[in-house]
Amino acid sequence: MEIKTLRTALAVGVLALASAYATHASAAPSFTFTEYGGFEDMVAVADYSDPLAYDANLTPAVTPVYGTMSWVTGQTPQSSLVLSTVTAPTVLPIGIWTTISTLTHNNIVIPTAANWGPQDVWGRFILADGATEVLDSDDPITISFTETPNDAPCALPNPNGSTCDDYFTFLAVGLNSLPFTANDGTSWLAEFRFGDLLNATQIGETIYTAELESSQLNVQVRVSQVPEPATLSLLGLGLLGLGFAKRRQLKG
Repeated sequence: MEIKTLRTALAVGVLALASAYATHASAAPSFTFTEYGGFEDMVAVADYSDPLAYDANLTPAVTPVYGTMSWVTGQTPQSSLVLSTVTAPTVLPIGIWTTISTLTHNNIVIPTAANWGPQDVWGRFILADGATEVLDSDDPITISFTETPNDAPCALPNPNGSTCDDYFTFLAVGLNSLPFTANDGTSWLAEFRFGDLLNATQIGETIYTAELESSQLNVQVRVSQVPEPATLSLLGLGLLGLGFAKRRQLKG
């Protein structure tokens, strides 16, 4: 009888905790985000165009930044990178990977091979809960680029099968997960990743893009709530107690 009572009490406690957590989660905050970004003028062989007229409070230490970079200077045609971002407040669903910026590589066969880097792709991600900013991050992504000879057979790997894939190497990636606190005091985590690659393939820290194609790479974010330590502890103790009661019952 004692074991049965203990097991019942613990089960009720665990259920109550789960119900309380579910009730709390059902009143989740309403998040929106904006993303500002551009290329810093860093590479001698590149031309920069489409200067971005962000408010002075939004720009990085190095200004201006540009929406497009093209290479090689003084030659036609030029390959280019174009960065587009979400600069109007946009709803951010909870638990769903959402695109905040898109990097497009217009890969043209150019007369002269051009390997360049480092190049900072600056981005500033601002997350709001209602009218209150709860997260503001502006870490850059730093890349280098290798223009391969367009002669078969192509050096491996050549995952897109073009003649021949060029590739970007990520020297530093500003995609670390970021914790933040919502207006109601709950703890949250923003995670970032590359996703929805088009005419491109990622292998480790390198992204290969197909020759004579427009390739795309999305930077995406997902926010999720972090359970409070006290809730996790109580839930863990409850489950431990249930296991202990079950073991005693089996021994009996």
